[in-house]
Amino acid sequence: MEIILKADVQHLGKLLDVVQVKSGYARNFLFPRNLAMPATREAKRTLEKNREAMEALFRKELAASEDIATKISATQITIERSVVENERLYGSVSSSDIAASLKALGFNIAKRQIVLAEPIKQLGNYSVPVKVFSGVEATLSVWVTNKKEGKA
Repeated sequence: MEIILKADVQHLGKLLDVVQVKSGYARNFLFPRNLAMPATREAKRTLEKNREAMEALFRKELAASEDIATKISATQITIERSVVENERLYGSVSSSDIAASLKALGFNIAKRQIVLAEPIKQLGNYSVPVKVFSGVEATLSVWVTNKKEGKA
């Protein structure tokens, strides 16, 4: 199936590239995530007519994403968790926990944009990569601290 990419897709192509993919991949992954559209004759004609406008829009979104990435890199979040022993957490800190903390600060970041190889299970300071936009990545400073349990 021939498609036109609406965004950069790793290992596939760049914005506005016309590429050949299997129909299941396009139907089940690319189309639902709004990363591509079918490459019909009409879509190809429209693409050629509007290529400059679409590239200008992409550059505008890229500039806005770089600004957000700069703000995220300057941000430091603290997540409190209970500790079992030897600074080991009772539970863990996952990408959804980090995404929720960023949302509380006003950033619209989804948990899939946060790149954690595995959940955080120790106290400490961690540098966590955040994919803001295609090709734009920020590094967030995450402090995991001991939750002070109040004694009554």
